Amino acid sequence: MSVKLRKRELPSKRIQLYLDIYRDKENRWTESLNLFLHKNDRFQNRETLKQAEEIAAKRQLDFQADQHGLSGTHKRKASFIKYLHTQADERTKPNTKASWECAIGHFADFAGEGIVFGNVTPQLLDNFKSYLLNHVKSPNSAHTYLSRIKTALNQAVKDNILPRNPANGTVVQRKETLPVHLSIKEIRKLAKTPCGNDQVKQAFLFSCFSGLRYSDVDRLTWDKIKGEYLEFTQKKTGAPERFPLSAQALQILAKQKKAKPSPNLQREIPANSVFLLPSASGVNKDLKHWAKVAGIDKPLTFHKGRHSFATLALTSGVDIFVVSKLLGHKSISQTQVYGQIIDDKKRRAVNRLPRL
Repeated sequence: MSVKLRKRELPSKRIQLYLDIYRDKENRWTESLNLFLHKNDRFQNRETLKQAEEIAAKRQLDFQADQHGLSGTHKRKASFIKYLHTQADERTKPNTKASWECAIGHFADFAGEGIVFGNVTPQLLDNFKSYLLNHVKSPNSAHTYLSRIKTALNQAVKDNILPRNPANGTVVQRKETLPVHLSIKEIRKLAKTPCGNDQVKQAFLFSCFSGLRYSDVDRLTWDKIKGEYLEFTQKKTGAPERFPLSAQALQILAKQKKAKPSPNLQREIPANSVFLLPSASGVNKDLKHWAKVAGIDKPLTFHKGRHSFATLALTSGVDIFVVSKLLGHKSISQTQVYGQIIDDKKRRAVNRLPRL
């Protein structure tokens, strides 16, 4: 198997470049490159020859790849957008799947629905990075969307569609931001404000005083409550946890024993569930309306309850290592971001001291 670059002089005195491709005795053919050399144009001829040699080398690699069952030209002509959708379909978490679909939408708007693997180049991905930074709300969103595309390209390498990831050199730096949380004053304000769904209200307040994520609150059953302790396995990490419940959290649980499901609840809830909640998107929709009624100008989502628990605990003097354990963090570095919030509060307090 070989690929040779050949020259043929035409009647016009131009030199045509073509490939002489030999697979075996019965498979030999030529491929015109539509490239020509011209007399008295040494610089252009040098560039044309370089281009032709690169094509010849690429064809040789294609044949070798096909011979060993690796990525050939036919694979690089496959739709990249369709491949992205297959990768998104393999994701099960709603938020993750949604971010994949957003990333695909941006990439399709930028590169076109018909883009194939062979056209996904480092330069294209650098341009896509610039596109994201100009079209999405924050660098962190751009980072997330680019990461989804890079993940798909890594998988394409594993699937022998691409020899390497063309996005390896393309990076969007995340902008460090402190978690949005509620102060105890704001939590008290919410507690006094009626919510359209009382189950959502109680579940969110429970998160503020326990630090549980939506996924864990939604799956919480009464058999996990052991007196003043909670024993459960975190859905996100799969790690078993046992930690004490605060007096306020226990008070919320006592109220929940009398709770009844909303007649508008469109989900099946296990009979022994502690909280009778709608879907995550439904919960966050109720939370946003509740915050608006309470006059709280913060983008309220269920996860803000977890952030609020961490900052309340640290503000109350709980050791950061204890808070880390209560949150179920595997590393103290995950908890230190909340320490930055407390340090920021201390700095603002010191700045308010009078001067001489």
